[in-house]
Amino acid sequence: MSANAAEMSAILGTDPEGEDELPDGRQFAFWEDRTTYRHVYHVAQRHPAADDANPGTADRPWRTIGCAAERLLPGEQVLVHEGVYRECVAPARGGTGPDAMIAYRAAPGESVVICGSESWTPQVRPSDGWRLGDGPGAARVWMADLPVASFGPYNPFLVRNVYDHAHYFGNLADRDWVARALLRRGLVFCDGQRLRQVFFPTELAAEPGVFWVEEPGTRLHVRLPDDRDPATARLEVTAREQVFAPRERGLGYIRVSGFTLRHAADGLPVPQRALLSTARGHHWIIENNTIEWANACGLDLGCESWYAVQRDPCGGHIVRGNRITDCGICGIAGFRGVEHSLIEDNTLERIGWQNLEHLCEAAAIKFHFAKHTLLRRNRLAHLAHCGGVWLDVDNENCRITGNVFHDIASFTGAVYSEMNFGLNAVDHNVFWDIRSTAMTPGGPVMVEGAAVRADCNEQLRVSHNIFGHCQTHAVAFTLVQAARLGDEQGRTGLCRANAAEHNVFYRCPHRIHLGRREENVCDHNLYDQRDDRGSFEIRYPEPGCRQDLAGWQQYFGLDQHSRQANLTMEFDETTGAICWPGGCPPEASWAQEQLGNKDKLR
Repeated sequence: MSANAAEMSAILGTDPEGEDELPDGRQFAFWEDRTTYRHVYHVAQRHPAADDANPGTADRPWRTIGCAAERLLPGEQVLVHEGVYRECVAPARGGTGPDAMIAYRAAPGESVVICGSESWTPQVRPSDGWRLGDGPGAARVWMADLPVASFGPYNPFLVRNVYDHAHYFGNLADRDWVARALLRRGLVFCDGQRLRQVFFPTELAAEPGVFWVEEPGTRLHVRLPDDRDPATARLEVTAREQVFAPRERGLGYIRVSGFTLRHAADGLPVPQRALLSTARGHHWIIENNTIEWANACGLDLGCESWYAVQRDPCGGHIVRGNRITDCGICGIAGFRGVEHSLIEDNTLERIGWQNLEHLCEAAAIKFHFAKHTLLRRNRLAHLAHCGGVWLDVDNENCRITGNVFHDIASFTGAVYSEMNFGLNAVDHNVFWDIRSTAMTPGGPVMVEGAAVRADCNEQLRVSHNIFGHCQTHAVAFTLVQAARLGDEQGRTGLCRANAAEHNVFYRCPHRIHLGRREENVCDHNLYDQRDDRGSFEIRYPEPGCRQDLAGWQQYFGLDQHSRQANLTMEFDETTGAICWPGGCPPEASWAQEQLGNKDKLR
């Protein structure tokens, strides 16, 4: 039986009337653009009369979006027509409220691309003067000078990736990790595909599709995919740190809709200076865009760094319907300044290719200090070397609901709630094919890479979820950082008052880990009976132990109303649907009753 939307609602207890509710029972504070735009300007670089000296009308449009960014006033919008705009759009001002916003829109039905890269048609010659490695590949390496005259004040091939606090968070004992952290920020694309940067010239002969930066960052040595001649390829090199970002911090009520934004040479966080940046602003609407190929972060919403002064107002962002892909470290980042934000209906895929997860900022979505924030109906898939959603320190009243997490390989896992003392909820999600990577060789892998992990956390409600094919623990309430003081509370996290209820576990050999037995609740769950042996774990009080369901119930009083069944489930990667081949077993009918419970989250 295939579970369509209605059937999934019956199985998982989705309550449409409760979808807007935050964990504390209050409704999320929605708002929308109510502006009646009094003036619509036009940008059309392909128009024969396009000129930035024009009035910006449909028949006499501007040539660049930057021209519009300098001129737009509250209550005005610009329609950008088809073309590839190689510029960084820097809004000069924001709107003044929901009824006086400033809007940047791609013209309906037209492909509008804003790029941080420049076309590169170099005068190439065979590489000379360097040992390129052994093998026939050495004969297919070319060198050419970069178009630094078109870069302006920022040459990303001169600047290394290394970031603030690398000495503290970095894995400095791993030479390969250090080499990746010391690569240059610049990206090279051949026919739209990113070439991989190597650290030494001797690596160029090993495989095609790579490049190396010669000091001082003005010349590249490249070996193209399939050992192509560069004269036959369309080459692009990143020339700008960001693609859409105000120069002035704190602007609000800006709407960005319908664009493809790509190719940013941003540095690794911290600070967070993403391809598309709100620059510590507030009340932005970012919708229906494609954000792709950032060296580090696709979108930043918060205050940039823990050293930044938080402005008032802040937060209140709406991020919906976007496709954020192929970012090196993070899809959406926010440090403070993300209060009352709505993140919905986005797709985040193929994040983390820098393979620098140990810098502790790598996730499809990572927030610090988020309050009253709703993340719903997002799809997070094909993530490697980065987690799914990471709520890092002092997040409160945030709800993660109705999302699909699929094909994630990370030591932080699909959802990581770290050192959060207030009430938060993870409900009505699908977790499928969640795998672990060890943070350090020989480290505690069995509490890393969990589908939902909460470390030194309190009051996390994990309910009405489906967990399928989780390599390590499906749910882990851990005490790894037991001595760490919270940034705001000034006390340690207790691993208390967490709950895992009304969930389905399928092919999860490590179901639940409790760092502390006291005051944590597990009940009303349905488990695949084939995974029973030693599938529950308690760390404290010592000695720790592993139990099957019977021992878990008898000796610890946990999961008293839970059941086991011989489940058969399938996941459709294309649609995100869960299928029950051959129909639900008898216990699954019981599960429909249990998981259909309409009790409030609080």
